Amino acid sequence: MNDAAQLERRALAHTTGRSSRLAGISAIALACTLAAPVVAQDAPQVAQPIASPASGQAAGQVYTPEDFARYAPKTALDMISQIPGFSITGGDNGERGLGQASQNILINGQRMSGKSNDAATALSRIDASSVTRIEILDGASLSIPGLSGQVANVVAEARKFGGSFKWKPQIRPGLKDVWTAGQLSLNGSFGKTDWTLGLTNDVGRQGHWGPEYAYDAAGTLLVTRQEYGRYNYNQPKVNASIARTADNGNILNLNGQYTDAQARESVYGDIVEQAGPIYSEAYTGGEDEYNYELGGDYEFALGGGRLKLIGLRRFEHSPFYSRFVSDQSGSDKGSLFNQTVDEGESILRGEYGWKAGSADWQVAFEGAYNTLVSTADLFDIDGATQTPVPLPGASAEIDEKRLQGSISHGRPLSDTLTLQATLGAEYSVIGVSGPDGDSRSFIRPKGSVAIAWRPSEDLVANAKLERKVDQLNFFDVLASVDVANNTGRGKNAGLVPPQRWNFTADIKKNLGAWGSIKPDISYSQISDYIEIIPISPTEEALGNVSSARAYSIGLEATILFDPIGWKGAKFDVYGNKFWSNIKDPLTGVSRPLSGQTKYNFGASLRHDIPGTDWAWGADVEHFEQSPRYRLTQIADGGPTRPYASVFIENKDVFGLTVRASVGNLFDSRDANSRTVYDGRRTQPIQFSEQREREFGNIWSFSISGKI
Repeated sequence: MNDAAQLERRALAHTTGRSSRLAGISAIALACTLAAPVVAQDAPQVAQPIASPASGQAAGQVYTPEDFARYAPKTALDMISQIPGFSITGGDNGERGLGQASQNILINGQRMSGKSNDAATALSRIDASSVTRIEILDGASLSIPGLSGQVANVVAEARKFGGSFKWKPQIRPGLKDVWTAGQLSLNGSFGKTDWTLGLTNDVGRQGHWGPEYAYDAAGTLLVTRQEYGRYNYNQPKVNASIARTADNGNILNLNGQYTDAQARESVYGDIVEQAGPIYSEAYTGGEDEYNYELGGDYEFALGGGRLKLIGLRRFEHSPFYSRFVSDQSGSDKGSLFNQTVDEGESILRGEYGWKAGSADWQVAFEGAYNTLVSTADLFDIDGATQTPVPLPGASAEIDEKRLQGSISHGRPLSDTLTLQATLGAEYSVIGVSGPDGDSRSFIRPKGSVAIAWRPSEDLVANAKLERKVDQLNFFDVLASVDVANNTGRGKNAGLVPPQRWNFTADIKKNLGAWGSIKPDISYSQISDYIEIIPISPTEEALGNVSSARAYSIGLEATILFDPIGWKGAKFDVYGNKFWSNIKDPLTGVSRPLSGQTKYNFGASLRHDIPGTDWAWGADVEHFEQSPRYRLTQIADGGPTRPYASVFIENKDVFGLTVRASVGNLFDSRDANSRTVYDGRRTQPIQFSEQREREFGNIWSFSISGKI
């Protein structure tokens, strides 16, 4: 996907629907919610402490199904999302290999192997009625290397048959309605084998519209563009898993996923020059992708410990195109970029763990083979004629062979303090084909030290220091072109994965019936950071910069209002402030990392009205990013105002949960600016662009239930 298309899609965090149908939607919602009022349970949401098996001291909290009764959850994901002060973090998708556990979710004490099998997907396939309890634990106290901070262990017993479903239509002004979005999950068991099956159809009809203004270096208006952008996608997906625990304690897990995705995007504009005729421009792009992932693990007793063998195969086929034309000269003139990419990843991993007194040990080895094959073409368009244009470095074959090993150790240092430490290294060989091809190998150390300190049952502090190697995105190696903005980048066969020192720490204070509060900090010292660099007097590419820094502070809190008499109400809030620093590869002047978040915040209020099945609430969120730097231009953008929404919900309409919501109450818009220089950024400004595109209110509706 070209750079401009990716930026447009990321900018559209919210989408648009027909406000003229508000009355109809509200009438339907009201009719449904009045259909069968049934009094909901109003159990207080206060977790009970649980003890550490090693020390007998408090190690976390446990939530039972009764704690979530007021929310009428349909899935384990619905339950997790209502735990005060806890949010799902981490994920193997995009991580380097399988490595250690990174998601803060366990299911029956087991980490989720695989990459596409993320925590939210796995939890959405577990029927809420199958959950017996959810334990919030200290990651460093567990015998699972890689986990730190707060971890949720979902303990569930599969029924013979069950499931859930959700239908999620959406209506927005100026765009097609969404009526086919939804998901269906089924789960059950036969004998000692548990199974889940999930069917999902992710559908998006996104868009925005408004004027864009171009100015010369003196600020004189040159061009006005009236633009309308649309970004549509359909992503049907099927996933399944099987888990079996034998009588002898051997554990087998198998999972798979297949996705067929289509995306289409377009930006059309009528152009008015200050001294010239009206003409039009059109950008169109699309992608037709399929991908699959197959994975599994088998764990069994061996010697004095247990051995787990893990395997994964992932493949993705992605043909896409981007086309930009202008009819300023009386016929279409522009460019067309076509690219087809096949990506593959194969991983084998073995983990052997054992106990020695109160200590846990594990040794692990992993081998991985990653490939990318790209075929790309660039054409000049002149009417019906397409003339090939050389684009060296866009077509290539890249592969990586990697071996890594580690040893991990965890133990309680006292009744209130636990330690987990890992030491490892990886050996990697990366090869790039073509005239400018390259092959290089390197050895990189890895490791981490994590501690959890729990002086009382309502206070825990976590800290982790980690040496990490990031995954290398093979797309960054290839040459690419942005046909809409007439910019491109070259190939860099010498690109290597970034390395970083990460430090994170947080303190969580449970306030009992009042909720919880958790401040946190983080710091990263990064080497070989990937940024746009000059590779010739006129060319640029993504390359490695020697060092960069990033750090943040944050706060997450949940306030429950039951103690002051507002029964069933809670307030969730989070906020983060980010800083970063890098020496600009062109100017040598210190600046923030390109496109990094500067701050974000969000807050939500939910009130489950006691004695009824009604709930209502409101949400607000906002963020700001640093500018995006290239050698010839600087771009900046984001939402103009916070995004706010309100909802109303009934949790028992003939056994279903019915919800209606409206978003973008503050009329936030997608803003973007671009400053282009006469050559590189050290030269005078050539022109600049400014735009704000509105996207209207978003009317959403959902019906969910159990099977």
